[in-house]
Amino acid sequence: MTIMGIKIASQEQKKELDKNAKRIKRKRGEYAQQRLFFQPRTETKDRKRYKWGLNKNLFPSNVVNPLTCKVPSFVDFVETKETRFFFYMLEDWDFNDISSFPIEEELACRALLHWRLRLITGNVDEEERKIIKSYISTSSKIINDSMPRLKFWPYKDGLAKFYNFELDNSYKNRNKKPNFISYNPNMPSIFNDNFKSLVLKLKPYEREISQETNLSLKEKYWTKIFKSIFDKDNIPSDLFIKTGFNFQNLDLIVSSYLAWNHNKLKKHKKEPKINLIADWKLIYSIYKELKFNSEKDPNFFDSREIVVTSI
Repeated sequence: MTIMGIKIASQEQKKELDKNAKRIKRKRGEYAQQRLFFQPRTETKDRKRYKWGLNKNLFPSNVVNPLTCKVPSFVDFVETKETRFFFYMLEDWDFNDISSFPIEEELACRALLHWRLRLITGNVDEEERKIIKSYISTSSKIINDSMPRLKFWPYKDGLAKFYNFELDNSYKNRNKKPNFISYNPNMPSIFNDNFKSLVLKLKPYEREISQETNLSLKEKYWTKIFKSIFDKDNIPSDLFIKTGFNFQNLDLIVSSYLAWNHNKLKKHKKEPKINLIADWKLIYSIYKELKFNSEKDPNFFDSREIVVTSI
């Protein structure tokens, strides 16, 4: 049996699909176009059940179903407005060959952008905020687990860990080892901005201690400052402050703090089990390298900008 172009295997299946269909007047044996006999194109048996996956109330208004759409799960997402199909699309996506589906890639980005903008603009109540955060977190995890790896593992602080890196004989690689920490070569501005932002945050407190030469007194002063301006989770332990900080000048204090902050970031589960630790010397050398590169090339920190045209 075929209804509205959809093959129905049996009368039992038709009755099951017909349970929640919109009831309208019709002649016996006829099925008007308004009646719903929808069957997902995506195989859902034994698939993961995502939290709020059946919710239809937060469907991105900037996403439509183009005639060129080739990914069944994305078509199901648009037609049912159930977010589980968006997650299934991400699960099934071949991230090694995204060039084959440019339309779907753009639409997926639109959906994620729509949810992020809802959070940024505050156009949500508390329950919707919680659901959208879950959607974004779930999408990020699926993409992160599926995305083909580059030659490095990027971190949110702008640093990256390189494993089994093939070094050439260039001068810049003279002191590098196969496994090391450096800035993210694709987004060098992230680390640079983090460094400068922390310098600006601590700068007003430096004046009071700038003439002090006793490092022990500097340590006590800055420990007090950290506890007054940072949240509890963002305060280094007394042991690390005593053993891992260099209080000679503000740049080295910032380098020490960023080293501590990076070391507490959680590694990806697929990342090699090689323990790479940052310290203030490394962080400061990375900052100096970025500074040198930006002075040499004024466009060094240029990156692509995303322009939002609609939501």
